[in-house]
Amino acid sequence: MNYEIEGNSMQVLKLTLQNGESVYADSGKLVSKSENVAMTPRLVGGIIKALERKVTGATGMLTEFKAGGDSATLSVAGIMPGKIKAMELGAGESFIAEHDAFLAAGSGVDFTAQTVGIGPAFFGGAGFVLQKFKGPGNVFMHVSGDILEYELDGTTALEVDPGHIAGFDDSLSYKIRFVDNIRSAMFGGVGLFLAKFEGKGRVILHSVSRYKLSSAIYTQGLAETQGKK
Repeated sequence: MNYEIEGNSMQVLKLTLQNGESVYADSGKLVSKSENVAMTPRLVGGIIKALERKVTGATGMLTEFKAGGDSATLSVAGIMPGKIKAMELGAGESFIAEHDAFLAAGSGVDFTAQTVGIGPAFFGGAGFVLQKFKGPGNVFMHVSGDILEYELDGTTALEVDPGHIAGFDDSLSYKIRFVDNIRSAMFGGVGLFLAKFEGKGRVILHSVSRYKLSSAIYTQGLAETQGKK
């Protein structure tokens, strides 16, 4: 499988598959495909794993795309302006992502649910159940805005606004803590909680918080509606 990521503010993932190769993608993300690509709804991993995916906010039924000849092409994209992150996971290597991030993955990738503690569930902004991908294979995520990536070496922890978390390596510990200065939370607009990552591994953030964006759109729409009355 070969891939290209095209575009700027609304990127598209273009895949080229050889005969017999297959990938699966979240439903509703297809942009185009060549006629020699068969598209089939699948319960990838069986009913149990489909139910696990459903509680993450993703669709329980995924779509399998299988090449019926060489040089078959397929393109998929997210539904919000943002960027696509490609990751190659080795055998047994795991990555945890927010519930809206999944775009597509190779057929060898295992896709299950990953639960987090009560604190992250209510205050983390990423949901109680996240998505866990286990290699080997390629995984493609779609995130809002631009991508920020950090590599932690185990000496210094990273604290971030939870609404900006796109994903992180399973090797890292993840917990929610109160901000140091309550006045900053009350008047500085930073919120009451920060997510803290410790250990060695990657942390991937998106520059736009989905929750802040949806709140801003709702507030603006409400103001415009009231202004017309």
